[in-house]
Amino acid sequence: MLELNLLGTAQARYFDHSLEGFPNQQPYLLLCYLLLNRQRSHCRERLAAVFWSEYPTQTSLKYLRNAIWRVRKTLQSVGAPPDEYVVVNNGTISFGQASSYWLDVEAFETKVSPCQDVAGQHLTTEQATRLEEAVELYAGDLLEGVYEDWCLYDRERLSLMYLNTLSKLMTYHEFNATYERGLACGERILAIDDTREKVHRHMMRLYLLTGNRYAAMEQYKRCAQILRETLGVPPMEATTQLYQQIVHNQFHDDRPAHRPIPPSLPLEPEEPRQALAQYALRRVHNLQSTIEEATAELNHIEHFLRETMLPPHGP
Repeated sequence: MLELNLLGTAQARYFDHSLEGFPNQQPYLLLCYLLLNRQRSHCRERLAAVFWSEYPTQTSLKYLRNAIWRVRKTLQSVGAPPDEYVVVNNGTISFGQASSYWLDVEAFETKVSPCQDVAGQHLTTEQATRLEEAVELYAGDLLEGVYEDWCLYDRERLSLMYLNTLSKLMTYHEFNATYERGLACGERILAIDDTREKVHRHMMRLYLLTGNRYAAMEQYKRCAQILRETLGVPPMEATTQLYQQIVHNQFHDDRPAHRPIPPSLPLEPEEPRQALAQYALRRVHNLQSTIEEATAELNHIEHFLRETMLPPHGP
């Protein structure tokens, strides 16, 4: 089987044989492009233009033929059947999806995609487990060290998918009282983007739920320092209010006493309408909270823009 890791430090091997130089040599970059766009076949002219747009068409097609020959030769040298992995047919080129292969990007997306529209508090144990497995597959950004234009979109898309999955798991762990695991997810987010104020605020709340009031206050100070040094702005009002609640020991856990009833589970036979109404109200409350946070962030940004765009004072 051909095993390909494109997340983080890329590696490729066919059983026990590594593909030396992967992915930095030009033929390997072509293989990576085919892998990331494995759902379709590619016209030769268009594919040549992706990699050698600065050359005339005939020259770029010559370079493409050479790259295809080299990648097929490399696969053959480690015992992999090249015709199964690089398919050339009627002027088109594609990656052979019917071949025996494992791709970390595909495995990551397969685990995350079914839960894209499921809120963290509604995840089942099985769904949360799959998401935990997905984030472990994310060893780093797509093709680290490769700066080709064609991989930038997928790099950003997968990075956002990873961060959103961690955020969803933070909420899941909060609702299931596994606070330390939620905090670990928060740290992984901040390791990539430490200006995410909502994550800092979420971690403050998680620290409080573990009974660590001091750590919650320190998280606020860390957030304030990062925002000041990186963006030149103070924390949002919602973050400061939470900090004041912590300082004055006035924080109240306003979460539901129990996890919301997942829509897929049947209601208990006793008072089903009342249970359904309570579930609907909780959903509305969660939606309102999300809208309020988004509005507050927008107001915060608009205020900052107004302040920074004011005309200079006269003499």
